[in-house]
Amino acid sequence: MSRSMKYSIEQSVKRPDLFAPSGDVRLAIHTWGEPPTPARPREVLVLVHGFPDRALFWEKVADALREDFYVVAFDMRGCGNSTPISGRRHYHFTPLLNDLYAVIDTVMNTVSPGQKVHLVGHDWGGIYGWDAIGDPEGSKRIASFITMSPSLDHVGFYLRRRFLKPTPRNLWQAFGQLARNSLMTFFTLPLLPELLFRSGLGALMFRRLVGHYEPRITFRKNEGMEGDAIRYLGIYRANLLQRVLFPKVAKSAVPVHVVMAVNDPFLPPAVFEVCPESTARYSASTVDAAHWAPLSRPQELAAAIATFVLANAAAPITAADTAHTDATGVTA
Repeated sequence: MSRSMKYSIEQSVKRPDLFAPSGDVRLAIHTWGEPPTPARPREVLVLVHGFPDRALFWEKVADALREDFYVVAFDMRGCGNSTPISGRRHYHFTPLLNDLYAVIDTVMNTVSPGQKVHLVGHDWGGIYGWDAIGDPEGSKRIASFITMSPSLDHVGFYLRRRFLKPTPRNLWQAFGQLARNSLMTFFTLPLLPELLFRSGLGALMFRRLVGHYEPRITFRKNEGMEGDAIRYLGIYRANLLQRVLFPKVAKSAVPVHVVMAVNDPFLPPAVFEVCPESTARYSASTVDAAHWAPLSRPQELAAAIATFVLANAAAPITAADTAHTDATGVTA
């Protein structure tokens, strides 16, 4: 049954549980559920948000997972309670990956040193998650990756293959995807995106987009959303065109599960076609949602995450776990 849901986090009173230092920034971390212990290991999930959101964008998904997992999400640099750092040089993927590793290390060194985590990404969190699993520093920390986004390299190869074989169908698909990504391209421009958000039109634009594509959601603007968005424009300017125009081939051994939102106006299922080439272990599923599935379909998304994580468990198995394993081999 359809029901109204809050789009953003303004109504939440949850405060960060801890902070992770990463170079010149401090990253605000939220947690849900019981942490793993030697007596009762648990899988640990790290949820990464996109633009122009914050850690609590994931709150409904985290609440659905907290009974069975230890769930972690953090405000990316420039957002929410993390350091409000500005400038495109601070938003290249290298410092973003270092932030992710700092969060993982801060949490895991406290609760379960040496245990790998399961990375879950939405929007930009999913985009640079592909770089994390292709990086040796990431693969030694990450047991599996669930994403709702292809990488920028995947989008680049999707477009390149169509322009290199310019049939009417391929050109229609290529120009259609360029149109879908026109908002992202707009965010790479100087000055105009800042004016959009400072004028209040940015919030109005997101209200209209969310209302049109996700009628299950009620939009509620974050306090400080405009500042978050203006700082976070650096991620578009530092990475988007550079990676889409000059894509690179990379392959990871980390298992990947892609969740495709069938009505996503920006990232339709077709644009994920290159994703299987980037991992030795690939699977995919769909969710009946647009771009904001963590808000409109949190239970369905949580179920997909839980199924994949349990199939790629990273926590050590104890005698207590063995005693509670049923005939199907699934721990009760």
